[in-house]
Amino acid sequence: MGKNHHHPIDFSQRLFIELGTALLIETGKKNNALSGKLIGMKVGSYVIVDVSGAKPDISTLSKEEKVRVRYLNQDDIFHFSSYIIMTLDQPDNLIFLNYPDTVESCNIRSHRRVDCFMQIHVKSAGRLDPAVITNISAKGCLCSMDRFQSWETINNQKIELLFPYGDREVLALPGEVKSTQIKGTQIKLGIEFDTLDGYSRSVLATIVPAIRF
Repeated sequence: MGKNHHHPIDFSQRLFIELGTALLIETGKKNNALSGKLIGMKVGSYVIVDVSGAKPDISTLSKEEKVRVRYLNQDDIFHFSSYIIMTLDQPDNLIFLNYPDTVESCNIRSHRRVDCFMQIHVKSAGRLDPAVITNISAKGCLCSMDRFQSWETINNQKIELLFPYGDREVLALPGEVKSTQIKGTQIKLGIEFDTLDGYSRSVLATIVPAIRF
């Protein structure tokens, strides 16, 4: 009887990802991250991402351009490096990526926060300051920080919240300041999030499991 020869499988090369999973594609260009979803793949060859929902200008992307891709699976964030094989703009905006050599975990589960006391940074009009979120929902949050005069007139202005997670990863959520409350040396900001893409919702729900979208 002949022997069966089993070759070891490099599980770091398997995406273990379902069709429809939200993906974030980061290019080397500033503020040019694309939100999309996985619609197909051929293991070892390519990955197909539909970015039609983001209404992107994929004409700015070039063949063999290097990218970094992130996605959520089983309460953890995974990421891999790849490059663009080709793009299509008809009938949908599709990006074909080279199948990754390795897929790594950000170990977000070991950094999960259950309560709503989170240290973050807030960024607006050139300022970057530490803050603490004391209340958060799927729509927005209340954060407290040291009082600076420039923050006292920030109502109705745009702001960006930087949430640390995983191994030196940062989730940037844009929003708008809806209210301010000054108490001594502290100022509290009531912030409404901008519309969150699927990837941002997934990461935020993992950082704060109590959130329901």
